[in-house]
Amino acid sequence: MDAVLNKINTFFFGYNKNIDKKNIFIIMISIFGLLNILSILPDIYNIYSKNGVINSDINDFLIRKDQFRLTFITDILERIGLQYEYALAIVIAIYICSFLFVLMNYYRLIFAIIVLVIHNALVASSYSFSYGADYMISFSLFINMLLCINSKYCQGIYSFAIRLLQLQLCIIYFFSGVGKAMGNNWYTGDAIWYLVSTYTNVNILTAFVATTVPVVFQIISLSVVIVELFYPILIYNKLTKNVALIYIIITHIIIILTINLYTFGVVMIILNVIAFQPKMILEFKYFKRNEYIAE
Repeated sequence: MDAVLNKINTFFFGYNKNIDKKNIFIIMISIFGLLNILSILPDIYNIYSKNGVINSDINDFLIRKDQFRLTFITDILERIGLQYEYALAIVIAIYICSFLFVLMNYYRLIFAIIVLVIHNALVASSYSFSYGADYMISFSLFINMLLCINSKYCQGIYSFAIRLLQLQLCIIYFFSGVGKAMGNNWYTGDAIWYLVSTYTNVNILTAFVATTVPVVFQIISLSVVIVELFYPILIYNKLTKNVALIYIIITHIIIILTINLYTFGVVMIILNVIAFQPKMILEFKYFKRNEYIAE
C-alpha cells in the first residue's frame, strides 16, 4: 500500500522535467489570453453590455444565481456613481493590465489570480456565446496561476500543475473519441466531408476525391477517432508520444484553417505543447534571458 501511495505521490509531485522553462509557459499562456481579449475588444459592449445582443437578464437566467459574473463587480462601481458602461470599461482595463503585469513579473501571482477571476466572470456573463475554448482558457489560466506560485514548495506545485494539465487533456480527448465512436458518421468518413463542405469552399478536386475515392475521408475520420480514443495510452508511450502529439497539433491546425476556430485550436496546441513536449517551444533569447525570473 505504501509503495502505491509513494508512486502516486511521485507521479503528482515529483515531476520536475523542464521546470526551468516555467517562465516560458507563463508567458505563452499570458500572451494568448491577452491577445484573446484584445481580439474581442471592438465587440465588448455588444457582448457584455446590459443592452447588448443578448440581454443580461436572459444570460443570468441560464446560469446559477451564485455564479460569479461581471455584474458582481460592476454593481459595486455603479453604487459609487459610475454608469455601467464605464464600470465595464474599468473591469476590462484591469483585466488587460493584469496580463501585462504577469508578463512583467510584477506581483505575478496576485495578478494571475485577478486574471483568472475576471475571465471566469466574463465567461459566466456571456454564457450564450461561450463554448469549449473559453473553458479551456479558464483552465489554462488556472494552470498559469499555479505556475506563478513561488515558494519552497514551488517544485511540487509545478509538478502538480503539469500532471493536472496532462490528465485533463487525456480525459478531454478520450471522451471526445468515445463520443465520435458512438456515432456512425466517423466510421464512414461522412463527418469529415460534412466539415469540409460546410466550412470551406469545396473545389473540384475535393469533390472528386469525395465521390471517387471516399476511402480517403474514411481513413482520416477513423484516424481521428483512434488517436483521440487511445490518446492517454499513445501520449505516455515513448514510442508513440511524438507521433501522437504531432498528429494532434496538425489536427488543430487544420481545425483553425478550415472551421476558423482560432481560439480553440491555438489554446489546445499551447496546452499540448506545455503538457507533453516543451522542447518543441522555440527558445527565443528573450525567454532564455528571463527564465531565472520565475524561480
